[in-house]
Amino acid sequence: MELLVITLKDNEEFLRTLSGLKDHGMNGVVLPCTSLRHALLNNNVDAAPAFGGLSKVVDHHFDASHTVFMLINKERLEEAKAVVHSIAKNLEGKGVMFSMPVTFFEGLKNKE
Repeated sequence: MELLVITLKDNEEFLRTLSGLKDHGMNGVVLPCTSLRHALLNNNVDAAPAFGGLSKVVDHHFDASHTVFMLINKERLEEAKAVVHSIAKNLEGKGVMFSMPVTFFEGLKNKE
């Protein structure tokens, strides 16, 4: 089992990617996010320490992108990557996609 994480800056492209993944029977959890750099550069907190002032940063509203977290069988990882590449093409400068092995999970029904 793998945890596949995908973030794209362009929300329209991200939604098309989600639709493509759903069309292939894949599902996940989507969370709004912003980069640490963007959050720190676009807030009104004066010289906040990296972690001490983080609670002040979290209270501000930023233009959010979104990240999808998907638990996926290793056998379907290449299929998921192909779906993302068919829509987003080259991810450089647009977002990020990576996976990590998951050695344990519980609470989800495995449909595959």
